[in-house]
Amino acid sequence: MFKKILASLGKGAATVDLQCGNRNYQAGESIQGEVVIQGGEVEQKINQLTVRLMMNVVLKQGSVSKEIAHIPLVNRDCIHPKERKVIPFHYVLPTNIPISRGTVSYYLDTHLDIEGGVDRKDVDRLVIQPQNSIQAIFNAMAELGFRETADSGKLDQYGQEFAFFPTQQFMGQVNEVEMRFANEESGIRVWMEVDCKNGYKEIEAKREFHLNQNVLEREAGLEKLLGKYISEAIDQPYAFTQPFSYSANQHHGRASQMGNAIPGMVGGLAVGVLGTMLFTEMMEGFDIEEVFEEALEDFDGGFDSFFDDGES
Repeated sequence: MFKKILASLGKGAATVDLQCGNRNYQAGESIQGEVVIQGGEVEQKINQLTVRLMMNVVLKQGSVSKEIAHIPLVNRDCIHPKERKVIPFHYVLPTNIPISRGTVSYYLDTHLDIEGGVDRKDVDRLVIQPQNSIQAIFNAMAELGFRETADSGKLDQYGQEFAFFPTQQFMGQVNEVEMRFANEESGIRVWMEVDCKNGYKEIEAKREFHLNQNVLEREAGLEKLLGKYISEAIDQPYAFTQPFSYSANQHHGRASQMGNAIPGMVGGLAVGVLGTMLFTEMMEGFDIEEVFEEALEDFDGGFDSFFDDGES
C-alpha cells in the first residue's frame, strides 16, 4: 500500500523514454524509433501513451510552441512492476514543414498518462534539415559566396523565407537575396528576390523559375545557373519587377492573403498551424508608406493612359 501511495506521487512509478537513433531528419523523411516504458515498484494502469511533434517559433510577440502532429501509441494498458515495454514509433515528416533555423526549432514530447498517478514525460530535441534538392541550392549559393543572414528562415503568411548576403563576387552589387521554395513533381520551384544596389537606391528584382531534378543533381551547373539569374537581375533590375505568383493579388487586400501558402511551399505547414499569430506578425510590420510607393510604381504611366482613353 505504501509503495502505491509513493507511486501515485511519482516515487517509484513507471518511466517513459523515447529512443531515436537520430536527432537530425530531412523534411519528408520518416522518424524511426521506439518508446520504452519501464515499470516501477507497483503495477500501474496506463490511460494513454502519445508522442507529439512540437514546433517552437520566435515571433515579435514572443516565443510560442504549437503541436504539429499528435501520434497515439497506446490506449488502456497495464505496466507490471519492473516490466519493460517497447513500443515501435514512426512518423513521416511533411515536405512543407518549416526547416530548423534560429527562429524555428522542434522537439518530440512523449506523454505517459498514468491512472491515479503523476503523468510521466520525455522531451527530445529534433532538427529538421532541408531535402537534398533544396540543400543543393543552399550549397550552390554558398559556392557563389553567399551566406545566410542571422534571421534567415523567418515564417510569414506564405511560408518560410531564406535570406542570404554576399561575401565575394556580388559584394557592392547586391544587398541581399531572398528565396522561397516549393516541391513540384519534377523538381523545385524557386522564388528569388535580388535586392540590387542602384546608386543610392535599392531595386527589388524578382525571379521565379523551376529547377528540374537533373539540374539539381549537378552542382557546378546549378551554381552557374543561379549565378546567371542573379547577374541578369543586377544588369536589368527593372525587367524583373512583376509580383511573384503567390502574391500577385497582394495589393487587392493584404489582410486577405493570410493562409495563402501554395501547395508544397517550404514552411507552408506553419500557415495553418500559426494562422492568426502570423497575421499579427505581418500587420505589425505593415508599412503604409511602402504600400503607396508600390502602388505608384504599379500605376506608373496610368494617369496619362487614363486621360488619353477619356478623350472624345
